[in-house]
Amino acid sequence: MATMEKSVQAWEVKLARNWSKSRVLDCLEKAQKAELVRFMNERYSERFFDPIRCLRSASGNSQGYGFAIMALCCLLIETLECYRKGLPSSNGGELGELEKSPDNQDAPADYQLVRPFNETSTSVFLAFFNDDLHKKYFPDVKGIDFYHKIRCGLLHQAQTKGKWRLVRTGKFWDADRMSINRDEFSERLRECFDGYLRQLDECAWDDPVWKSARKKIWWLTRTS
Repeated sequence: MATMEKSVQAWEVKLARNWSKSRVLDCLEKAQKAELVRFMNERYSERFFDPIRCLRSASGNSQGYGFAIMALCCLLIETLECYRKGLPSSNGGELGELEKSPDNQDAPADYQLVRPFNETSTSVFLAFFNDDLHKKYFPDVKGIDFYHKIRCGLLHQAQTKGKWRLVRTGKFWDADRMSINRDEFSERLRECFDGYLRQLDECAWDDPVWKSARKKIWWLTRTS
């Protein structure tokens, strides 16, 4: 019996290096704020921010890796905004399927998905850059330009669009020259993410910011 239990634990899906689904769910059930903040920090550090740091510091990186860095940044932006909105996805079709799923029927009331779903990937990026909490990190960034010229270009064609360039010098966002300093942009995104974690650390468990985060985390255990 002990051997079987160890085997099940060994094959359990990990949401981060030291975080199994059951461990994360246990933290949710026990309202362990500090542990969940630690989980989020470790998950996105090891899967995104550490790879960005490696790309930036890699030898021979005088010109390359900018597309990879910004692609990771785009994934993080979409994910962070979904945490703020309490959504397991920014895809309307996927949200509709999840809303019909047995998981949603069995979900605790606070975590259930309820129509209408008005979010799209476009609206998520617009909301991210229009948020007052984010504007201090990304002043003057136009969400619609970033979405179409950077995010969609990288996602669909592995390139930027509309003559936008990714550079290593200059302003982090230069609309006149149509350029993004990818290193500074990624630094600002790390600061933005850390600011979100601090907000969670300071807010009460029943604060709206935590209610949304908890809903996203719960669905993370179901969709991973």
